[in-house]
Amino acid sequence: APDAEAAGCDAAEAEAYGSAPTLARLAFGELTDGGDEAPLWRLASLLQERGVVLVHGAPAEPGAVTRLARRIGPVQPQIYGEAWDVVTSERAINLAYTGEPLGPHMDLCYYESPPGLQLLHCLRFDESIAGGESTLIDAFAVARALRRSQPRAFADLARIPATFLKDHSDREEPVLMSYQRPHISLGPGGELVGVFWSPPFEGPLRAPREEIGAYYAAYAALHGAIERAPCTRHRLQPGEVLVFNNRRMLHGRDGFAGEGVRHLRGCYVNIDEFANRFNLLRRKY
Repeated sequence: APDAEAAGCDAAEAEAYGSAPTLARLAFGELTDGGDEAPLWRLASLLQERGVVLVHGAPAEPGAVTRLARRIGPVQPQIYGEAWDVVTSERAINLAYTGEPLGPHMDLCYYESPPGLQLLHCLRFDESIAGGESTLIDAFAVARALRRSQPRAFADLARIPATFLKDHSDREEPVLMSYQRPHISLGPGGELVGVFWSPPFEGPLRAPREEIGAYYAAYAALHGAIERAPCTRHRLQPGEVLVFNNRRMLHGRDGFAGEGVRHLRGCYVNIDEFANRFNLLRRKY
């Protein structure tokens, strides 16, 4: 079972945030074998409700993660290909391909349409590796708590666009992408749609001069809230697939070291494809 932490939270804050994300477990075979879609409805409804699910029993095969993803919708290709491997490399082109810790973040904020679901399949995680636990923070819970405690900061974060930037020319396929959006996205009724948070990929702020002070004050409030939020830690086991809403769950990783291999393989599903699948399954079940 994962360990939940709420470092820096006092009792009042812990109550405001709620509990750390819980990992419901579903079997890979039930989701991918046969024509019964009831397990898929369970997966989709849990993702809609909680934002994360842990699938177990996946085979140690590179294609297993995309096989599971396609039961939800088409795999979303992006600059790392249709699927990608998270494993240490001497010539790493991304911090994820090292043993360094990764703070809570969302993937691909610099896309106009960032992925909706992310799937991470643990192919190998040697016991000799110390650290490397995956971390999850429910950014919707953080945003709701901020909305109650600091409504002005929440409103500014939903209004003033941040800049997200990927500038990496020194790779086989060079990338220069930039997109502006507020950190918090709301639907027509004011409901939370997404929280966009990825500090390593933030570019220069391009906001009116009179908005700069408000933006950075609100940014500091959100950063502090994320740092104090309850966090779920889980050491992925071979055969486990972490499936989560990339626009809701901020994920990260503890640093790790030791002789051995930690190998995850991941892919994405577009948020519209997930919504389509969820709606059709809801109608059926």
